[in-house]
Order: sequence, then C-alpha cells, then structure tokens
Amino acid sequence: MLYHWFRDTRRRLANANSLIHLSILGVLSGITCSLVILLFRYAIESSSSLWLPGNNPDNFEDLPAWLHFTLPLSGAVVLGFMLRKVSASDTRTGIVHVLSHLHMNNGHLPLKNALIQFFGGILAIVSGQSGGREGPAVHLGAATNSLIGQKLLLPNNSIRMLVGCGTSAAIAASFNTPIAGVIFAMEVIMMEYTVAGFIPVMLAAITGTVMSRALFGGDPIFEIPTLEMASLWEVPFIAFLGLIIGSCAALFMKILSISLRHADRSIFQRFTIAGLVTGCCALLVPEIMGIGYDSLNAALNSELTLTVMLALIAAKIIATAVSSGMGMPIGLIGPNILIGACIGSVMGGLGAYFFPELTSQRSFYVLLGMGAMMGAVMNAPLAALMALLELSNNTAIIFPGMLAITVATLTNSEIFKQRSAHQTTLFRLKQLLPTDPVSLALQRSGVASLMQRNIALSANQISAEEARRLVAKPYRWYVIGSNDNALQLSHGDDLRAHIDEQLKQNHQAVIDLTGPHTEPVAKLNVQATLREALTLMNQLEVDTLYIAGYRGGRPSSLGEADSGIITRSDIEKHNNTPQSF
Repeated sequence: MLYHWFRDTRRRLANANSLIHLSILGVLSGITCSLVILLFRYAIESSSSLWLPGNNPDNFEDLPAWLHFTLPLSGAVVLGFMLRKVSASDTRTGIVHVLSHLHMNNGHLPLKNALIQFFGGILAIVSGQSGGREGPAVHLGAATNSLIGQKLLLPNNSIRMLVGCGTSAAIAASFNTPIAGVIFAMEVIMMEYTVAGFIPVMLAAITGTVMSRALFGGDPIFEIPTLEMASLWEVPFIAFLGLIIGSCAALFMKILSISLRHADRSIFQRFTIAGLVTGCCALLVPEIMGIGYDSLNAALNSELTLTVMLALIAAKIIATAVSSGMGMPIGLIGPNILIGACIGSVMGGLGAYFFPELTSQRSFYVLLGMGAMMGAVMNAPLAALMALLELSNNTAIIFPGMLAITVATLTNSEIFKQRSAHQTTLFRLKQLLPTDPVSLALQRSGVASLMQRNIALSANQISAEEARRLVAKPYRWYVIGSNDNALQLSHGDDLRAHIDEQLKQNHQAVIDLTGPHTEPVAKLNVQATLREALTLMNQLEVDTLYIAGYRGGRPSSLGEADSGIITRSDIEKHNNTPQSF
C-alpha cells in the first residue's frame, strides 16, 4: 500500500505542473531545512557568546589586540589541518557548490560537503574569519532537502525544486526577509522564474520565516529608522553612489579572482594564507572579524568615524575576497552588505557636508549602499531590492534603491567587465553551467511524467507457452534481455509477428525473441529529467530509451508501472507545448 502511494507521488512530482504535490513538498522541505539552518545559527551565536566579551556574539573588537591576529590565523590553521586529507571536491562549499550540483548534477548534493560546511562554517565564523553565515545557510538548506529527496528516490526535477526551497528558506530565516528569499532562490540559484516554481519556493520561505521568528523572535535584524528621499536633486548623487559601489564591487571581484588562482595549492596552505591576511587586517581594523552585524548597526546609527569606515571598507574587501577565494567555508552576503553600508555612510556624510539642505539623513545612504553592494556582487538586483524593502519596511526606498542597485550592477558588469562572485568562481574552476532556456525547461519535468508505460519485459529465450501469454496483451513495446547492459527493444507489432512465425514452425521449441526486429536500447533511471534523457540520446545517437523503475535493475513483473519507454519525439513534442513559465 505504502509502496503504491510513494510510486504515485513520485510520478506526480515528475510533472512540473503538479502544484499540489510540489506545494506540500515546499512546506515540508521548509520545515526540515529550517531546523538545520537555525541549529547552525544557534551553534554560532551560543559558541561565540560563551567566550567573547560581554557575552556578545559579535564583540570581537574588545578582545586583546594580540587575539585579533592570532585568533583568525589559528582558526584557519586548525581548519586547514583537519581537512588536509579530504579530497578537494569534498571541501567545496557555499553557493557555488550548490549552483554546480544543481545545474550539473540535478541537485544531488553530497552529505560530506554539507558536514564540512556545517562544522567548518561554525569554526570559521567563531574564530573571527571575515565571512557571513548566509552562504553556508544556503548550502545547508539546499543540501538537507537534496539529501532527503535522494533518500526518498524523488524525481530529479523535484530534487532541483527542493534545492530552491532550501535556498529561499535559508535567506528568509537569515534576514527575516521571505520575499527576498524567494527572489534570491529564483534569480541566483535556479536562474529562472516559473509559476510552478514560485509556489513551493514561497511556501518554503514562509515556513523558514515562521520558524526563525518562533526561535529567535520577530525583531528586525538591523535597527533601521524610517527613511525617505529628501529631494529629487538627490537622484544624481544616488547614481554616483551606485557608481562608487559598483567600482568597489569590481575591486572585490578582482581580488577574488586573483585568490582563486591558488586553488591548486593544498587546503592547509590556502587556509593559512587566508588566516594570515585576515589576522593582519584585523590588527588594524578589528571590526572586520566575524559576521559584523554590530558594525553594520553602528553605521546605521552614524556611530563610526570616517577613518574607521574607510579602513573597514578596504580591510573587509581584502579579507573577505581572499578568504573566499582560498576556499574558506564562509558566506559573502553579510560582509558585502557591511561594505556597502560603510560606503553609503561615507557618501551620506559627504552629501550632508556639501549639500545639507538637499541630502537625506546618512542612514538612508547606508541602506542604499547595503542593497547596491549585494546586488552588484551577487548579480541579484531584484533580490537586493526586495531585501531593502523588507529590511526597511518602507516602500519609499524602492525608487532610490532601484537606481543605486542598477547603477552599481551595471558598473561592475559593463564598465569593469566583472562577473558576479559565484560566476567568477565557477569560471576559475572551469565549470560551465547549462542554463540556456531549453535546458532549464527540460529540467523542470521528469521522464516519469512523459514515458510510455504500455511495455512488457522478457528474457531472451522463453517457452512457447510463455510466448503465447506474452502476446496475449497488446503491449506497445517489449524490452528483451536479462542483462541490463545488453537489452533489446522491439515494437509490439513486430515482436508479435515474430512469435507467431516461430510458433508456426515449432510449437514446442524454445522461442528466441531477438532478431532483425529488435535493436539495442540503453537504460536510464526513472528519476532522470527530460534533459538527462535527451543528453543520453544525443551521446548514443539513438531515439529511444528504456526507463528503469525504482527497484534498480529490471522490474519484477511485466508492465511495471514505474518503468517505460521514452522517445525523442515525445521530448520534442513536450518542449514545444506551452508550459507554466
């Protein structure tokens, strides 16, 4: 009974437009991944609170000066030593790892990488590395859902959806911003917008937000006063702010790219370099250590001096870009929001000094800087704008936010010709993601939603009585063979004609079902997407594939419901049919 229910659910999930089942999946996945994400956050905050001054998890600044250098260096050395014998592929973490496995491995994320992200991320942030928890949270949320989907043998297209749900729940739970979580998942991770995709991803973000508020409260993560643009005369200055931030984003990308050139070094060497750079920067500007939300709130409240902010901008860019490029299991979103906030605060102060009657308060530019830097570095302008809207709870920020984010993103990508942070890393790792519209469309549906199930399976040679039973039902396809690596395929009419001819010649003989009417057929697992099927057809130069059921090998009975045949024409017809885009 349970097996048949699971089989029916899997079949429905293979269909990209099965909104009810995908929605239920979105809610359940939001719960499971949120538990892991919130545990990760709790582990960081509780561990840091135990030993940092004032039991403040962000208060690295009040540590003795010698710890500003030795703490990040020792943490990096310990982490590098622990991972020195782990293969390079198993130590890759963060958003880049999620993107790579989503688009090149159908969302199948490994457990080992997730464990390294969880424990390595905690150690990195607690030891004062210049990084955030949002990137690790995205990895952990996506990996948790992916591993559950793999364990339940869900279709690969639904596992891809689970990765998107984990991403949206991670961003929503991290910043208390459900809309930004949804847009970030669609814009950065899944790289497409579909109606069928929005619903489960939204439900996961809602679930993540509810659980975050239940455990950590509903207070805003940043103390943002009510803000609005004072005058339209500020428009050129806001555009100039976007230009400055886009330039800083390009500098960040350049340092990141240079650091990625050392990817062939051992992980111990790379982490030691990252720890040294962070330690040296922290000696001068201890505010760069850790996530830095306390410094961001200080910038919002105009509590940082001009000298501190300029030093913080430079040191944070260097330390974060180098650490990320060296493979440290940290996130980039939080640090870049802090960088943008400080740039915005500096520019707001300059505006108030030269044009006091025309310029809005400094915190207005801090908020614009946060969104502009996030949008430029992550190439996620819409997600950054939604984050601004939700963080400020003020629709007046939309117009100036759009301007600052757009100019910053264009400056980084078009003037300085820099990619986003994750695209830069993927380029250096020589990984080209298949994100063209056709590939994305074919990955939304599984072969189980399209395959022809009117098939029978048989051994190569059978008795005359078995042959009569075999042709008694009008199956359209027959898969013949006992070895999965040497299967033969025959159309129903052709095999029935062959068996009739054999029976006329000798009623008692053993019937050989192979012959000129059969042709070799390759096998593909029923979890596969339509893109996987088409790719295999192109590689083998065939037009038909046998889809094997969930029991791994050949199904145990003729016409097993979760096995079938899929043809190239089936896929082409499906791809030409209007979908819920």
